[in-house]
Amino acid sequence: MTKRKLRILPIFIFIAVLTLSLRISSVISNINSTENTIISFETTSAHAEDSSKTETTDLTAVLNKNSETENKADNSTTFTQSEIEILQELAKRREALDLRDKEIDKKAAQLEITEEEIQKKLSQLQEYEAKLRQLMQDYNQKEKSKLTSLVKLYTTMKTKDAARIMATLDIELVTALLKEMKPSTSSAILSQMDAAKAKAITNQLIGNSLSNIEK
Repeated sequence: MTKRKLRILPIFIFIAVLTLSLRISSVISNINSTENTIISFETTSAHAEDSSKTETTDLTAVLNKNSETENKADNSTTFTQSEIEILQELAKRREALDLRDKEIDKKAAQLEITEEEIQKKLSQLQEYEAKLRQLMQDYNQKEKSKLTSLVKLYTTMKTKDAARIMATLDIELVTALLKEMKPSTSSAILSQMDAAKAKAITNQLIGNSLSNIEK
């Protein structure tokens, strides 16, 4: 039962680290999306500002034209109907642009708040990831220490007794123990085991060695 718990713990930690990494990637993707949205808003705001300047220029031109007309008529002439319509249309468009500017500013402020919240969450996730990695490292060090102790224990035993006990252990544990022993010691223990068991352990040792070479 204890061996199963020891096996489950590193698997759980690995899954937690993997899940945390995926969540960090998702948060980073959201930050990039937020930055693109802010840029879009800034572009729209700049366009609105240019339109506002254009309309202001048009309004100024109309007023200047009317001023010239009034001067020529000795202040006795009023706006023509077409000029009144132009002024009314420009006033409506100016009002619409003002409302759009306010909406853009509001959304930009909301996006800024959202980005700050995402940055905080990202910092927290990175902190959790660091803690999980440290936990995994501590666990591996403890397991390495336990394995070293077991290697010393079986090395000091008689070869026949060590082989008899190790034959009852899990093959992965036996493989790990033999890998940490001197070749002369591990070969002596294998020679005292059942042929089928020794073959299975040897195949496991060869498989691990090939995996390490491929890596």
